[in-house]
Amino acid sequence: MKPYIPGAEAVFALHVLCDPPTPIGAMQGGNGLMIPITGGSVSGDRLRGEVMPGGADWAVMHDDGLAIVNARYAIKADDGTIIQVFNAGRNRIDRSSTDTMPVQLTTPRFIAPDGPHQWLNEGVYVGTLLPDLSGDGLAVDIVIFRMV
Repeated sequence: MKPYIPGAEAVFALHVLCDPPTPIGAMQGGNGLMIPITGGSVSGDRLRGEVMPGGADWAVMHDDGLAIVNARYAIKADDGTIIQVFNAGRNRIDRSSTDTMPVQLTTPRFIAPDGPHQWLNEGVYVGTLLPDLSGDGLAVDIVIFRMV
């Protein structure tokens, strides 16, 4: 029997604005950081809106490039619906490469109320997280893919 190989469908993108990290100290073999989430935007065919201020990413960075992220924040869709986001990732980033930015893969999970956005409660999602160094502040770009 031939195994099913899933594909990925891009469903929306987030541009997440952050304040500078607050050092927490040594933990789990690395250095802990709390990165406040201050806002941002959400764009896509099925979901548009804003990233609400007040969330944070609790990260642990290791000297060997291992990066562990655990973010919790909320999206406010254009129709006013509040959607909870839990986004975790654990990747080794090659900081010696100057050819590409360090992309991190994440496994986002959503909690949306009954209604037009409840589709987010179902399925398996993968995200790509890429630092955005084009502006004056700290930001990351995340593209959310639904596995199909």
